[in-house]
Amino acid sequence: MTLHAIQPHRRPAPGDARSLVALLRLTDEADVVHVHSAKAGFLGRLASALRGRRETCVFTPHAWSFWAVDGAEAGLYRQLERLAAGWCRVIVALSTDERDAGLAARIGRNHQYRVIPNGVSMERFGLARAPQRGRVVLVGRLVRQKRPDVALRAFARAREQVREATLDLVGDGPLRGEAERLAEELGVADAVRFLGTRDDVPELLAGAECLLLASDYEGSPLVVGEAMAAGVAVVATDAAGTKDLIRSGRTGLIAPRGDAEGLGTLLAEILADPGRAAGFGAEGRRVAEAEFSQERMVDRVAALYDELLIPRTRE
Repeated sequence: MTLHAIQPHRRPAPGDARSLVALLRLTDEADVVHVHSAKAGFLGRLASALRGRRETCVFTPHAWSFWAVDGAEAGLYRQLERLAAGWCRVIVALSTDERDAGLAARIGRNHQYRVIPNGVSMERFGLARAPQRGRVVLVGRLVRQKRPDVALRAFARAREQVREATLDLVGDGPLRGEAERLAEELGVADAVRFLGTRDDVPELLAGAECLLLASDYEGSPLVVGEAMAAGVAVVATDAAGTKDLIRSGRTGLIAPRGDAEGLGTLLAEILADPGRAAGFGAEGRRVAEAEFSQERMVDRVAALYDELLIPRTRE
């Protein structure tokens, strides 16, 4: 594998022209072009179209660009996605929600879409369980999309019923200061740890009774699959992809997006019944092994690549 540096800016920037030049060269050398996320996805598909490589180009959105913005900007991104959908052969959605949202926005055609969920290393997250009573873990960047405010309000509500509950926030971002102040305002600062960026997430999950996810949108939340692989019960909002992963009432519970009170009520239910939480976690591990392993994902992507390399018969 060879890595080639391109400009990392999320929004349009002058460096995009240099990135496009680099992608044009790489497209010429590739058998299959598989591009990910909004910026790289648009530039990579444009390069494929300019080089006549649409038939072997694949795009994975990792959450649609227009989910992150509102109004005219969201409309512009939808138009760009509709345009770029014609520059690739396949759109790989991480969840049925992501696929359905693309089709509802008139991005591409139904036959272009494949759903291939994120894969998780069962070995890495299969550590021996050692849950600490009341321990809740949230993993994600502290940004608007992940709604740390909703997570903290939900935790505060759950702690009214389960006083020994604690919350570990794993990740960093521009909302850390705001989140720390909110924890103080809610009176739960002594029960919340802001751990920042960590590389020991499997160990943290092994010691958790529950994973909390409060996102407004996702392509498919990788951390939910990781928690299931770790045998941890999940309480989450119905962000895109969660319903594909969580078997509600069997591996976790799902609340409406933005509903801190409802999310907190479900979290309290799980924390108040450790036996139920353990049962959810064990079932989650079984589901992850059967459906969301890294090996299963790799096999499905490899099969797609093989399919792309077989010339299509034209009538």
